[in-house]
Amino acid sequence: MPQVYGWEHIIYLTIVIGIMITLFILIKKYVKEEKQVILSIKITGVALLIAIVWNRLSICLTRDHWNFLPDSFCGTTSLALSLSAIFLKKDHKIFHCVAYLGLLGGSLTLIYPDFIGQADSIFYPMTISGLIHHTISVFIVILMLKTGFLKPQLRKWYLLPLGLSGYMTYGIFLITVLNYDNALYIYEPILSGTKLNWFVLGIIFLTMHAVFLTIWEYAQKYKFTNNLGEAND
Repeated sequence: MPQVYGWEHIIYLTIVIGIMITLFILIKKYVKEEKQVILSIKITGVALLIAIVWNRLSICLTRDHWNFLPDSFCGTTSLALSLSAIFLKKDHKIFHCVAYLGLLGGSLTLIYPDFIGQADSIFYPMTISGLIHHTISVFIVILMLKTGFLKPQLRKWYLLPLGLSGYMTYGIFLITVLNYDNALYIYEPILSGTKLNWFVLGIIFLTMHAVFLTIWEYAQKYKFTNNLGEAND
């Protein structure tokens, strides 16, 4: 049975990290124009949409229920991120919420996929589709940041708590209207036996996000100043 950091997990990480690095190198070398960047984002968005639909179908068929809409932060984010990448314009306000959630959730899941042991093989549909949609979420957000499709700005920090409020509204809708047992960990801690509920983690994440945006803006200004100085020499 697959285990976290068992041989199947390690092989998966090695392969996907290698693929991502290769794709980033190729994109940097051959994708120069803005139209090409946008096309790359949209193609990746389609791949993410296919992965999350595959994952939801696998869950519905395996568990013999048809609660097709995702009820976790990662699943909801993958769906929202894919549709946003396909249909929305560069640096749209929605990206300033879903992209950061996708990067954080996807990275944490790849580091510690607690669902990896749900079957005898990593290729069990629920397992592999879950790993793949988290992987693509990480890839597409890094791609957005590297290409300037998404431009982090401290003045847009408010879009994250606004978006998280939307997540909570969606979760309440799933529970009260569609009769989901639970959604987005509204009624239980994300880590059982702890006080890490959505509210506590939300405060931690919002604080971390403000720090990240501050560092990002400083780094961009420092880079611009250095480039300007080199141009004047």
